[in-house]
Amino acid sequence: MENTIDRLINNVMNHTDLSETTQLKAESVIIDTLIAVLYGLHTEKEVQNLIEEKHSSEGVALPGTGKKFNNREALIALGTAAVANELDEGNTFAKGHPSAHIFPAVYVTALENDYTMNQITDAYIKGYEIAVRLSAAFQMKDNMHPHGTWGNAGGAAARAILLGNNTEEVIQIVKLALSLPLATNWLAAEKGQTVRNLYTGYGNLLAYDAVDLAGYGFKSNDTVVSDLWNNIMGHSISEDKMLNKIMNPPMIEQNYFKVYPTCRFTHASIEAADQVLKDNDILYEDINRVEIHTYNLAARCDTKNINTRLESKFSIPYAVSCVIMGLNMYDDYEENLNEIDDFINKIDVINAPEITDMLPEKRATKCIIINEDKQEFVSQTDNAQGEYSNKFTNNQMTEKYMNMLQSYKEFDEKWLLSLKKIDREITFKSWLKNNRLLRS
Repeated sequence: MENTIDRLINNVMNHTDLSETTQLKAESVIIDTLIAVLYGLHTEKEVQNLIEEKHSSEGVALPGTGKKFNNREALIALGTAAVANELDEGNTFAKGHPSAHIFPAVYVTALENDYTMNQITDAYIKGYEIAVRLSAAFQMKDNMHPHGTWGNAGGAAARAILLGNNTEEVIQIVKLALSLPLATNWLAAEKGQTVRNLYTGYGNLLAYDAVDLAGYGFKSNDTVVSDLWNNIMGHSISEDKMLNKIMNPPMIEQNYFKVYPTCRFTHASIEAADQVLKDNDILYEDINRVEIHTYNLAARCDTKNINTRLESKFSIPYAVSCVIMGLNMYDDYEENLNEIDDFINKIDVINAPEITDMLPEKRATKCIIINEDKQEFVSQTDNAQGEYSNKFTNNQMTEKYMNMLQSYKEFDEKWLLSLKKIDREITFKSWLKNNRLLRS
């Protein structure tokens, strides 16, 4: 892998011709992540406890709270909140959520300085490109969780670019960040443990600190990075994926958004079940059994014994039960579980090798609903909606944001329209103040 990271970052840093399409997509990603943060700050007890215990009269203000924190607590709170509800954006070519690892470091750095929205989007696009290409190249072990790992390099790169570091300095910063990943576990998500959300919070702290630590002279190199990601964190590295068609188009244009507050692995199941119901006149009381045939990684999301809110977001039986019974997954999961009762036990998740073989082009799921008369009703979703090739409508995205913002009485659809109208010449700080997310 010698010099491959250097070549990637050189290419990204030298790219100055950012199209209007790319800038608009970057702005939509920033807005989506900001609203995910706002939602997480209001829903996560651990983050709320941190806010109550650690706020002070000085430091970085968290959006919509009116409270300030030192950099450490701000980064942890922002990163943790961003991913807590499984509504943060992701990327088809990355195993995880790039923006959640970039937004907090950019947010804190921007509030410490007066960067314009133009500068913010430039750094964001480039940090995102670096992060996604590293993720695509590094084949992580499936039993690891991607939060707090490769994404840290994207946040570090974006912060370094904002601060004016040159290409060689950014290369050193990225290699240092790649040498300081968290040791994570997928079971934290599957079993509904909120350390899974904290991985991103701490990942952002590592991303932010990597810039300063490199400035003090701390270093890593290709040999360390390659061995770590090839033999410890993962099992192979594809240099072609790191270098092929850099910024053509930019990876941020190839992201996906989510409107279901559940793990991306559940989305094809949700849509396949929904399509069966749309195509057939089926009452849930008449259902004998539901089979969900899906790919290997998604098939892990098969729990029926749900004990935490986060665990519900990684359960295909829970999500499909909600779809079939017409329950809102934004509502309290415990109330939904009471409604679902024993119905969840009728749903079986099946690891289907023929569907796994469709990866990565298709993340498919087949839903078979069998009624009491043994009739079978079938639908298959090859790729859930939300991918860059199958986008949600503006109305669907607005509905998502209104669901997320309902605890903020002052943030209505009129406010959302204002938030989306970005003047690129004003500072990030002014944009937040103009939209009542920071106090003057």
